Amino acid sequence: MRNTYRWVWLCIAITCALNINVFAQMTPAGTQISLQASATYLDSSNNSYSAVSNVVTLTVAQVAGVEVTLAVQNATLNPGTSYNFPVTVKNTGNGDDYYQLSTDTLPSGWSVVFVQDTNGNGQRDANENTTISRTPTLRMGEEYKIFVTVTAPPDPVTGSSVQNLPFRVTSNFDNQRFALNSVSADVVNPFTPLWTATVPGGVQGDVTITGGKAFIGSSTGQLYAFSVSGQSAGTQVWSTPVNIGAGMTGRISAMGSMLFVPTADGRVQLVDAGSGSVQGTRTVASGVSIVASPVVQNGILFVPAQDGRIRAFDANGMLIAVSNQWGTQFSSTPSAPGTTHLWAGTGDGFVVCFRSSDLQGVWMEMVSPGQPVTSSPWIDIRTNTLFIGGQNGLFYAMNATPDPSVPHVRWVYDAGSAIVGSPFFDWVAKVVYFGTVDGKIHAVKADDGTAKSGYPIQPRDAGRFLGMPIVVRKSGSNTPYIYIGSDTGKFYAINADNPQEFYLYDGTNNGESFVRSPSISGLSESDVIVAASANGKVLAFPLK
Repeated sequence: MRNTYRWVWLCIAITCALNINVFAQMTPAGTQISLQASATYLDSSNNSYSAVSNVVTLTVAQVAGVEVTLAVQNATLNPGTSYNFPVTVKNTGNGDDYYQLSTDTLPSGWSVVFVQDTNGNGQRDANENTTISRTPTLRMGEEYKIFVTVTAPPDPVTGSSVQNLPFRVTSNFDNQRFALNSVSADVVNPFTPLWTATVPGGVQGDVTITGGKAFIGSSTGQLYAFSVSGQSAGTQVWSTPVNIGAGMTGRISAMGSMLFVPTADGRVQLVDAGSGSVQGTRTVASGVSIVASPVVQNGILFVPAQDGRIRAFDANGMLIAVSNQWGTQFSSTPSAPGTTHLWAGTGDGFVVCFRSSDLQGVWMEMVSPGQPVTSSPWIDIRTNTLFIGGQNGLFYAMNATPDPSVPHVRWVYDAGSAIVGSPFFDWVAKVVYFGTVDGKIHAVKADDGTAKSGYPIQPRDAGRFLGMPIVVRKSGSNTPYIYIGSDTGKFYAINADNPQEFYLYDGTNNGESFVRSPSISGLSESDVIVAASANGKVLAFPLK
């Protein structure tokens, strides 16, 4: 019986010892706890006995703990610039403690400092400049907000250089208790705009450049013209004196000095490019939005509308033809390389060859079953090849001939993600470029539909590519650069032959979003590429 008695008390002692650390972490240090054990047991004769121990008082010892939470773990910086990573330090121990802040070995040229987030809002304000090496004393469960401020080396870099930057948060009470975390930074060459302008109310459409001016419509129905180059670059030349329609969601088309401006209320306004005065109106379909660009061929204006039809107007504004209905929308701008036919993607997933005279479909080819085609066809008139992509991720090369007896599809390339924007064909290299919604840029050889070596590429944290890339060689240069923006506010100039070399403008922190296509003023040293953000910011970048 004595052995049994001792065994019971030994079990109780072991159980207390195994659980005391866990218990201490949940209970404030210094807490006194009275313990008394009791046991009931039977002897060999089946007699029942009970025993009660003396009262033992335990004082909970302090146990250290720390938890570090990062709101953002990676960022893109230009050389010599800084980024403030918001970080929360929490005392998960059971007593008052403060924490030492330090860095582990950093890459050459990089620096990291810790800055107090005075108001705890996670955004470094202008008056928040106090660097710290430790937190204040924190009670059990209390949190403290800081910034881990990272500064990149000032030396310029070629392309991308991702670095991991470790930092350590160590308990002062027990320096064996610490949290080791890291942030990562990608330093790239800056792509700095030459000038910026603002369109009140934001924009939904593309930029059009003609006659030394950049034209862009606002979401509130006004049209703006900005000077592109020279001493007045970036200044507003004119804006329409009154609201000329609902939001302008499509690309403005230009022919000579006349602008054809589509609006969201189903009209096309004819605006003089020199003065901004409205010269006429074509009512396409009342209350039906126009998000694709009007096209002029042989003096006839062709307008795709969001009711699934294309309409044709003569020079006097008379309606002369209406197509059949192709789905419930028409977001693809027609291509009209000749004089007798148009090609366009339709709202019900086809690419269709239309006869210009009566807008009847001559032939059709399914591109994206069950989904509207928002990509506009690019037609290379040298080889009569049509390029177009679908939201099912398939990209096509077709014979651009009105002859319905000719097999139309030449090849199909699977991009693996939806293609919303239009392609761009580099006729020098015979390569067609386009973006996808998974943040990739594809380059496909025109002759056989195989990917160009090294493609697709996926810039880090790019977001979605919804507009058309522009690929150009500046005069005197043999290097093609891809210019493209993403919906996360990043705008790129990427060496198409060496994508590791690129330049980046990052408007993420400014609330910018590039969801439409940029436009280029020319190929000379003084020319620019202009992009518009959905928040109304217009930016002009130099050609690389």
